[in-house]
Amino acid sequence: MKIGLIGSGNIAGAILDGLLLDKKKHQIICSDIDKKKLTKIKKDKKILVTTDNIKVVEKSELIFICVKPDSFNEVLGGIRKKSTTTKIFVSVAAGVKINLIENLLGSDKKIIRTMPNLGCLVSEGVIAYKANPNCLKKDVKNFLALISKMGETLEIKKESDFNHVTAISGSGPAFLAEYISSQLKFARSKKMNTRDSRLLIYKTILGTLKYFDKTNTSPTDFIKMVSSRGGTTIEGLKVLKNKKFNNTIIKCLDSTSRKSANIAKILGGKKK
Repeated sequence: MKIGLIGSGNIAGAILDGLLLDKKKHQIICSDIDKKKLTKIKKDKKILVTTDNIKVVEKSELIFICVKPDSFNEVLGGIRKKSTTTKIFVSVAAGVKINLIENLLGSDKKIIRTMPNLGCLVSEGVIAYKANPNCLKKDVKNFLALISKMGETLEIKKESDFNHVTAISGSGPAFLAEYISSQLKFARSKKMNTRDSRLLIYKTILGTLKYFDKTNTSPTDFIKMVSSRGGTTIEGLKVLKNKKFNNTIIKCLDSTSRKSANIAKILGGKKK
């Protein structure tokens, strides 16, 4: 398949790596305004590169649009004339609604909105997606086959849910990293060996997640399993409760979700 990427950031890199893992050989071309980035991509990935977005559209059947939301109007406006109804356009940007992309490219175009996360960089991501009515079943099937190496996929029925998906999954890795950072700071303050503390933290998180995945145990029941009256875990949980840890996390996610909705509102208010 002939595949194009407009933009070469982290998510574009994850998509590209996933495509290169596919046993099927694809013809891939990537564009960016950064020539140094393109030179490195060409050398490392052995694909076609260009600074011309139109060239990407002309040479591709499916195009991943991997640019920031505030660049969408300019980028999509620039490729509109070369966009045809046979091509599939896949957006990975937060807050960019399908109808905005239709306004910029044409309401007759095939569009798939997605929200991947950085787990895709190690083939352990989650890619939420929603296709517009112009996409045929075979179009969606081909798209899913292409991104299968990146992780799990989840079809979103109601587009407004993308705001919440962005908070939980798209931005979620950063929030988890903040928690890990706090544990590492604690370990350093206690003069623990860095390598040992990383092993303890990473394996504890991985083991907990695997347990949840295999047993379908609820977080509440799991906490009861780990805790015992008068024990060490209870003591730590008391601090989290007193500091309203759960409420803080919910506020964090709610703020992220509202930001995604606000981006959509701002972009949606712009003219073509």
